[in-house]
Amino acid sequence: MKKQDVEVFREAVALAATGDHPDWKSVQAKLVEKGFRRAPDLLDGNKIRAIIDAQCNIGRAPRKGDKKADKKH
Repeated sequence: MKKQDVEVFREAVALAATGDHPDWKSVQAKLVEKGFRRAPDLLDGNKIRAIIDAQCNIGRAPRKGDKKADKKH
């Protein structure tokens, strides 16, 4: 695996963890916007998409003591 490919995967997981993205499609769009042109090819698999979706869900989950948790989404 190329170093650039690993960078795309790391960035995808980091973006998902922010809680700003509902799913892998949103993460992929942001990656392309940021200049990662290979993102659609690299994220073209059910396993990686499931991982990114799961990380998006974790990132959006309310945290105890977090002010965001007190607001409705």
